[in-house]
Amino acid sequence: MILRFLFAFFAGALACASAKDTTPGPQWEKVKPEQVGLNEKKLKQYAERVKGDGCIVRYGKMAYQWGDVKSSRDWASASKPVLSTMLLFGVEHRIIDSVHTPIAQYGWPLRGDDVGITFRQLACMTSGYACEEGPGIAWAYNDYGIELFAQSLERAFGRSLNEAAKDFMAPLQFQDGRAFGSRRGHGCTLSPRDMARLGWFWLNEFKWGDHRLISHRLFTRNIKVGVPTDLPRSASTKADDYLEVDTYGGGVNQTPWGPGCYGFAFWFNGQLANGERVWPAAPSDAFQANGIWNRDTVTMYPSLDMVVVVSMARKPGKFQPGVVEGAANQNMKLLMDAVVGDRPKRW
Repeated sequence: MILRFLFAFFAGALACASAKDTTPGPQWEKVKPEQVGLNEKKLKQYAERVKGDGCIVRYGKMAYQWGDVKSSRDWASASKPVLSTMLLFGVEHRIIDSVHTPIAQYGWPLRGDDVGITFRQLACMTSGYACEEGPGIAWAYNDYGIELFAQSLERAFGRSLNEAAKDFMAPLQFQDGRAFGSRRGHGCTLSPRDMARLGWFWLNEFKWGDHRLISHRLFTRNIKVGVPTDLPRSASTKADDYLEVDTYGGGVNQTPWGPGCYGFAFWFNGQLANGERVWPAAPSDAFQANGIWNRDTVTMYPSLDMVVVVSMARKPGKFQPGVVEGAANQNMKLLMDAVVGDRPKRW
């Protein structure tokens, strides 16, 4: 047994040592898990636990798939980082001056302090729109603010999000459908294998092959925790949607989680008040797009050169940041145990 384990470990290490990151072409290059330092048996166990549809990419190669990875579908709140990415494309192409640009300049009749609401505050859930507090005063996981964010982007671009995405994201070569199609054209509708392309783009800090589509400066300044740990939660229980933008899907103040681990619509593996990280089993640099509290996820593991996409998971475990024994963290632990080659010495 020990000899078999050692053989598998060193074979995986040798395989991934010789592997080089590959930029996906029109179709994913498929490899066996062991070719990129992954244990197929454990990946199968992981897929059987979470169920749904999904795929795992390592070094830019498709290493494992389960369920239906080709069909387009709505990604719920996992679409929100796609909106933030569209904002940064807008800044990169000088359509939008800055992430700090007030949205009032796009014709919104905002009231009082809301006149100061910026794109960045909408992306970080600190805008205060439809809440009791003004911009920057409190944290509220706020789907009215997200709908305002999406509509403000469309006003800035002067066209639909999907039309803009066709131009900005053309190098990613999506295989299966349109970037935006659900939620009145503001929700992402890519297939799991196309979401993996976005995940690879995020993991590589907005670089696609030899081309940087968005500046590294915009990545480092924005794709990180953007909600201070000590920011209080909003007291709001009912939305005051005076602009009548409607909701992206949920309420105005959905969870206390966010300060210290949320930013620009991503969740980061930050340290919580109890001393644990959001996902104790994962490397500290992991970050994620998350929809319906773990049902739909795109998780980037930069130190592992790996992206894991799960859609319509039936047993993903509850969203319980920092809970070591929680089902979600134990699922992730099994996934991390599947990495047998090129593991960082310290996570």
